[in-house]
Amino acid sequence: MLRSLLNTLRLTIKELRALRGDKVMIVLIVYIFSLAVWMVSMAASTEVNDLSVAVVDEDHSPLSARLIDSIQEPLFAPPALIPPETAEQAQIDGDYVIVVSIPPNFEHDLRAGHTTTLLLSVDATAVAFAGTGATYMTYLLSQAITDYLQPGTADSSLVDVVFRNRFNPNLRAAWFSSVMQLMNNVTILMLILSGSSMIREREHGTIEHVLVMPVRPHEIVLSKILAMGLVILISSVASLILVVQGAMGVPVAGSLGLYVFGTAIYVVAIGSLGLMLASFTHNMGQFGLLVLPVIVILLLLSGGLTPLESMPDWLRYVMLWINPSAHFASFAQSVLYRGSGLALVYPELLAIAAMALVSLTMVLSRFRKILS
Repeated sequence: MLRSLLNTLRLTIKELRALRGDKVMIVLIVYIFSLAVWMVSMAASTEVNDLSVAVVDEDHSPLSARLIDSIQEPLFAPPALIPPETAEQAQIDGDYVIVVSIPPNFEHDLRAGHTTTLLLSVDATAVAFAGTGATYMTYLLSQAITDYLQPGTADSSLVDVVFRNRFNPNLRAAWFSSVMQLMNNVTILMLILSGSSMIREREHGTIEHVLVMPVRPHEIVLSKILAMGLVILISSVASLILVVQGAMGVPVAGSLGLYVFGTAIYVVAIGSLGLMLASFTHNMGQFGLLVLPVIVILLLLSGGLTPLESMPDWLRYVMLWINPSAHFASFAQSVLYRGSGLALVYPELLAIAAMALVSLTMVLSRFRKILS
């Protein structure tokens, strides 16, 4: 038993030295767990923020001035006043996402009880902002008109509905996307690194050197998973602390130790899956073609991008049985967002561990075929 542990340790050190010599891979790992997390979460945000707005005011009444003043930051940029003849061309040129047109005699018609129209022209090519921005603008303008013409009416209802957003009070998308992007990076890199370590040895012929050593198949397999898993685990925890918490200011509610423990089980599951995929290929090109669709399935159907509840029932059940990412996404959200303890997330950990055991068993059973 002790000799087997020593052999596994020596082989793990060999894998770490091989990774240390790959400068390109080291740079990629640093980039993926630093700038990539920040850019996807912050720079690629689809939240409505400083949306460009122009106003065509043909009424010039106190009400129109009130409407213009109600368009404020941070949802909307300070509105630009433009003449009606340039409104259409300005939107064609892409200068403004929303153009608010206030017709002549707007306040007079409203006070007289006449039907009048407030026109919102929305640039729908900015599809990520058009629908949400138009909804915000519609509510903002209607609220401003009601408060101006009938002060206090909006607050006179018998029932006052109050929304309280837990775990993310300001509904900042970066708080969600940063952790999910970190999970995606762990999945992608662990899958690729574990499988490519086996393919690289076969292509370079170094696997023959390992075969003449007094080692067993499970020691070789475990060393590759332990080496790559250790690198990914340390990188992900550093990214969580330095990038997500430090640079982006995303609060982590739960136990960091519990997250590390769950992530350690997950990297074993994904590393075993990567080695299993490598067992069906003979070179890096074949491995790349095989791993790409697997990554797409793991990420898109994990519940990290869209909730599992929005999927068809049969697909959700299949993912819960075969996809460890679905359980890890639920685990990470529960621990990091809601501060859940082991008593609440142990079913997810058991599911990930079971999938890791199945994958690891399949890899060991095919290991002799890999070497032939």
